[in-house]
Amino acid sequence: MIRPSLGRARCYAFQVAILDWLTSPEVARLDGAAFIGAVGEHLGELGVPAWRISSSFSSIHPEVAFYNVRWEAGGVAVLGLRSQSIVTSPFYTDSPVARVYQDRIAELRRRLTGPEAQLDFPICRELAELGATDYLVQHLRIGGGRRGYISYATREPGGFPDSALELLRELLAPLSLAVEVRCLEFTMQSLLQVYLGGSASERVLSGAVTRGSGVPIEAAIWYCDLRGFTTLSDRQPAAQVVAILDRYFEVVAGPIDGHGGEILKFIGDAVLAIFPVTTDRGEACRRALAAARAALDGIRALDEPIEMGLALHVGEVLFGNIGARERLDFTAIGAAVNEVCRVEPLCKQLNRSLLLTGAFAQACPDPDFVSLGPHQLRGVASPQEIFAPRS
Repeated sequence: MIRPSLGRARCYAFQVAILDWLTSPEVARLDGAAFIGAVGEHLGELGVPAWRISSSFSSIHPEVAFYNVRWEAGGVAVLGLRSQSIVTSPFYTDSPVARVYQDRIAELRRRLTGPEAQLDFPICRELAELGATDYLVQHLRIGGGRRGYISYATREPGGFPDSALELLRELLAPLSLAVEVRCLEFTMQSLLQVYLGGSASERVLSGAVTRGSGVPIEAAIWYCDLRGFTTLSDRQPAAQVVAILDRYFEVVAGPIDGHGGEILKFIGDAVLAIFPVTTDRGEACRRALAAARAALDGIRALDEPIEMGLALHVGEVLFGNIGARERLDFTAIGAAVNEVCRVEPLCKQLNRSLLLTGAFAQACPDPDFVSLGPHQLRGVASPQEIFAPRS
């Protein structure tokens, strides 16, 4: 158990001990959520009566403003995402965390019971109703202009002892460093996932970064393109065109992701995606077809004068790195990719929104498919039979 006061010698001993603990192999390999949970349990072993710990750090993400981890004694730490809209909401603006950032103070403490109680923030009133007696918010010292905090609440009668507060203050510097490391790791993972996709980002993080390297995989392949986009671009202001594109990509990306696909790249107003074969070709093709139908339904529901041509194929692709020495692209290449890109322009010629190759139709037989006959694809030696849904 901790003593009434750490004292200079004990402070130094504690710093050394906590650094040893933070850098121990079993703690160093914990992710953000598990790490905060371990901190809570370790503080309990040191005699700090923390009932709840909450920690957040700012993100570099188009949709997420903060990553938050919350732990309660006896439970498991849980990771939550705070959207960009939170920074203007009363939940954030009327909070101790906002005050800490705004006033650039190291910490803010609020007694929650007794004559010294200060329930001037909604979170203080909420914690008091849950039986908390004391609340401490500390500004984590994270570099690079990033923002982070950690808060502690206790149900201990009388609140945190002075010795516990002293220990938490001594913990702040090494804890900030440990959180910053996990913050950087999490940021790198989330950014790679946003820009590369789930599977590609995992491969890059696992070390698949050599130019020309790749693995052959089987996949259903999706290629879609907007029709009349050039005319639309000429008639609309640039900002409006971007807004329309964002809505179009959202309608397309949702079904792809929801059916186990992965967008490889946006090429202007076109989208290249794959649905990796996990059990058999038919299963991957069925997922791709379901996503295609959902996306086309979404396009029709948009309040925009746009149409989309979409082609589906299945085959082997090389999934890996290609590009220049200083600028690589992690994508899929191969004859099957070339072929699906050649099929999509036939949508306009045949007045169809969705076309399927013979290989796709064979892997995913459906009585609703009709043959549109053989067609010569640019750069492909033999004519290819093309199919489409009956209606």
